[in-house]
Amino acid sequence: MYFWHEEEFDRWRASRQAQHHALLIIGPAGIGKSAFARAWAAALLCENIGAAGRACGACAACVWFAQGNHPDFRALIPDADDPHFEPAGKGAKPSRDIRIDQIRGLAGFVAVGGHRAGHKVILVEPADALNAAAANALLKTLEEPTGNTRFLLVSARPDWLAATIRSRCAVIALRAPPPEEAARWLAAESGVTPAQALHWLAAAGGAPLRARELAEPAQGATHRLVLETVAALPQASAVNAAERLVSVEPARWVAILQTWVGDLGRVRSGGEPRFHPEQRARLQALAGKTDLRRISELEVRMRRLTRHAEHPLNPRLLCEDALLGYCAAFDGPAPRGRSAGPGSGGEPAQRRVT
Repeated sequence: MYFWHEEEFDRWRASRQAQHHALLIIGPAGIGKSAFARAWAAALLCENIGAAGRACGACAACVWFAQGNHPDFRALIPDADDPHFEPAGKGAKPSRDIRIDQIRGLAGFVAVGGHRAGHKVILVEPADALNAAAANALLKTLEEPTGNTRFLLVSARPDWLAATIRSRCAVIALRAPPPEEAARWLAAESGVTPAQALHWLAAAGGAPLRARELAEPAQGATHRLVLETVAALPQASAVNAAERLVSVEPARWVAILQTWVGDLGRVRSGGEPRFHPEQRARLQALAGKTDLRRISELEVRMRRLTRHAEHPLNPRLLCEDALLGYCAAFDGPAPRGRSAGPGSGGEPAQRRVT
């Protein structure tokens, strides 16, 4: 568990809801939800729990859990996230879903008592990766849990979960640490300068673990490639831009395009860019060539695109379509005024697009 969530962990462990059979741990991607969930699982399984409700880290149960072989713990993750997954046949791609057969595989685990006469813990991560059949199967177990079975569901996109599943969980909403604390941590972890730490934190929306990934040379180079390609539009060819991004995982360029459109909306409303402050001048120039209505439509389009990016049938065509749609926001008659915000001759901002 990361230090910025310790206080929240202790507060929840001392609350009545700590006894709830199912917890849904939500928050932005890259802030440490998984570590929080695993610390909670360790506390449930610990045989020498401390007064603060944290795992001791030294008993047999804690040692087994740390080694990944506790008999009363199960983690359901997509095959694509499992480093030990072996495809069934040549060329087979690991699934990005949590499938119904994984849920059915819990039947024996849930039905029998725990090996250590304590809790049994099931971690589902990310819970929004449950496909429809798996979600329905899990719902039955959530509705009628055995007395000592606890569920921990982790999600950065809880709105993707069925309302029936969310309603059966107590929700723990985690937040990113304050920027100053996150920047100090990132600088110490990655060896970057304070200025670089702030740059990558901005690009990651304040999520320190995501910022740590971006601070790695390869990840940072990919991020710069996508950002430079998007920033050159609509003057550059969308088809040529898609060619540049063909080697980038769709989920990655979609996420960056989303942040770019979000910043475009902020600048058009008279605010400051959140994710790409170093691109303020370019965003201002683009904001003067569109309006809030078209930016809002782009944001809706980008949110829908996220689902397709997880399972693209044709990544190249997906990218071309997304970039052509983005460029279309700057087509047609220029909006009244050429400014990027209120008070400078352009249209007044009716609301802030975020």
